[in-house]
Amino acid sequence: MARFRHIPPTQFLKGFEAAARFESFSRAAEDLGLTQSAISHQMRLLEGHIGQPLFLRIGREVRLTDAGRDYQRTVRQCLELMEEGYRRLEPYRKPGSVVIYAPRDFSRRWLLHRLPSLQAAVPACEPWLDTSGAAIDFQTMEIDLAIIHAEAPPEGCESLLIAKDILSPVATATLARALDNPADLLGVPLIHDERPVGWADWLRSAGIEANGSWHGSNFSDSDLALAAAELGQGVALGSLPLVQAAIAARSLVLPYDHTLETGRAWYAISTQDRLRDADVQGAWDWLGEQS
Repeated sequence: MARFRHIPPTQFLKGFEAAARFESFSRAAEDLGLTQSAISHQMRLLEGHIGQPLFLRIGREVRLTDAGRDYQRTVRQCLELMEEGYRRLEPYRKPGSVVIYAPRDFSRRWLLHRLPSLQAAVPACEPWLDTSGAAIDFQTMEIDLAIIHAEAPPEGCESLLIAKDILSPVATATLARALDNPADLLGVPLIHDERPVGWADWLRSAGIEANGSWHGSNFSDSDLALAAAELGQGVALGSLPLVQAAIAARSLVLPYDHTLETGRAWYAISTQDRLRDADVQGAWDWLGEQS
């Protein structure tokens, strides 16, 4: 059986989306640069293809049937998805484009301020950052390099250790002045994120049994947690590789020397096939120099 045999021509779908949106063939025609008779003809052909009416025709006015409203949602979602897919092709039209997948917190806190260094080291490289959070699959996704946060890199790919994930409290200099020793943390707001190793683990490693006696904000995004700390809203537990720039800028400081290794690290991964590209290899070599 032929696949997609129930999908009508794309121009019919564009005409239907406009006619459904305006509930007017004439306004749809104006929007698409066609004649009203062309839109009307397309809709009759579309209804014939589908096998049921999509519009109620009342004089010169048209209204969607129940089936038409249901189909409108499907068509709009499909057209938007196709449009998004087209926009995502843009980096592949640029010579030297290197698609780098990285989590948002790593991109914002580690990679972003290093991009000028990458472009200076590999002038032909045009980095394209993907922070969508999708599961990485080099077989089905157009990704050249990926940064992952894991206990170990996956088998079957090339890998580089960028930095170990080591945690330490971070706060503004003003707030840090009230933190003479780690036990003082129990008296200030502690900012939490959703990492598997958190405040309870760090406090325990520092010899403090908190028993959950703390207060503060919770964030699903560790970059936002660090941003809240930079605003003086509490003390965050920061990954040292991700807070280097903030510490250098003095927007955050380390109140204590005590740190906690999480057993995880930031790795770059790729494949031999992707690394055959000179610009991808250049970006890979540059990443190796940053570790």
